[in-house]
Amino acid sequence: MKYLSSFAFVVLCCAVADFAYASEGHAIPWGNFALRVLNFAIFIGIIWYAAGKLIKNFLAKHQAQVKEDLETAKALKQQAEHNLSLAEDRLRSVEAECSKLLEEGKTQAEAIKSAIIADAEKQAERIIEQAKMAAEQDVNAEVQKIKAQMAEEIVKNMEKEIVSRLDTSAHNALIEKSLSKVVFS
Repeated sequence: MKYLSSFAFVVLCCAVADFAYASEGHAIPWGNFALRVLNFAIFIGIIWYAAGKLIKNFLAKHQAQVKEDLETAKALKQQAEHNLSLAEDRLRSVEAECSKLLEEGKTQAEAIKSAIIADAEKQAERIIEQAKMAAEQDVNAEVQKIKAQMAEEIVKNMEKEIVSRLDTSAHNALIEKSLSKVVFS
């Protein structure tokens, strides 16, 4: 059975060559064809006898090498698929961590923003209170100044009025009388 397929191949090759010859208008010489097939079979037999073991060994080694390469390729493929799944898992975890960090950053930024706004509002209230207190102090100082000026003017006006109403002798008598009451008491 092994050699039957090789023989069929040889016959087929010879038949193709003869039919090509016959297609040129010549009749098929079956005797010549049989000799050619026999010649080819002998030639293949000699080659098989001389180099058959080498060819078998070469083909066996080549087959073993191909099997080994296929097994190695399968193992590498499985390793690559495993590495790919690990990398995809890491990528998903990194993406999740990035999202988490981004959310935390936003939350912290909002907290900082709120703290800054609250601090600014407190400072604004302190500044307003300080301004009110300064304004009140300025108003009180101005009121005291105006009161002092008014008191001076009232005293001056009263002094002028009193001086204009009293003459100098009556004035001196009044002073003497006051001094004597103060001294004797």
